[in-house]
Amino acid sequence: MQLRKTIRLISSFYQSFLLFSLLITACCISIFWKYGFSSFITIFWFKIASLGLTYYFVNSYRRKTYYYYFNLGLSKTLLWTATLVFDFTLFLLLIIFTYKIR
Repeated sequence: MQLRKTIRLISSFYQSFLLFSLLITACCISIFWKYGFSSFITIFWFKIASLGLTYYFVNSYRRKTYYYYFNLGLSKTLLWTATLVFDFTLFLLLIIFTYKIR
């Protein structure tokens, strides 16, 4: 039961910037589709930079929401590690899938 609660809380945290993240991923996938593997390094660093900007934005403008998650037993490190790893893994899987069908 504790794992399910943790996953729900992390997904709730991720939903605050899900749209921005999916938009950046979609842009990266479309660039990869158009230009092929030669553009991978550029979109890789673009995705990393967008994750950094997301981290900065959420820390700056939504820092008080951490109290909610901390009171429910989740640390800031766990929230960010889980969401950034999930987002970047999704990005890589979509790049691989796009490369396979291209």
